[in-house]
Amino acid sequence: MTDPMTATALEGVLTRVFEGTFSHFPPDVREAARDGYLVSVSVAPDDLVDNVRERLLDDVVRAINGPERPSVHDCDQEVRRRFRASVEKAVPGSCAKQVEPLAPAPPIDAQPWQLASDPQAYGQHAGWWIVVDGTLAHELSEPVPTHALAQRIADGINAADPTAEWHRHWFVLR
Repeated sequence: MTDPMTATALEGVLTRVFEGTFSHFPPDVREAARDGYLVSVSVAPDDLVDNVRERLLDDVVRAINGPERPSVHDCDQEVRRRFRASVEKAVPGSCAKQVEPLAPAPPIDAQPWQLASDPQAYGQHAGWWIVVDGTLAHELSEPVPTHALAQRIADGINAADPTAEWHRHWFVLR
């Protein structure tokens, strides 16, 4: 059960300051955010409120605990518990609702994916590798026999647009 004093003291500590890519982040907002932690969460068109909240909580944990500190499950869970109400207020809505249906498409985020070892489904390519986009919905390559080769293909696809950035919601954590 949440302590009412803790919940009240933490209410409003997470304030949305910007939506967009880092390269478009306004300098005056960055300056105003210097007395707190700048945290953010990527948002793609199909992202649901619940998923965005969990990823934002992950970033809050990293901000509070520091990126160099190894994750300590009990400490991380305590930070998550303490800031859950603030995150729910910062990312409002029903858990199954889309956060921003008109958000820009995410970068390709190409990655290797192993086909099942099912000769009936994949024939001679069963167990081979393909490259898929970050949504796992689109195949970007033909099957190749090794993970290393699929990784090289994915790296080449991702390097083709080095300016691609995730659309993010940015918050100041105080």
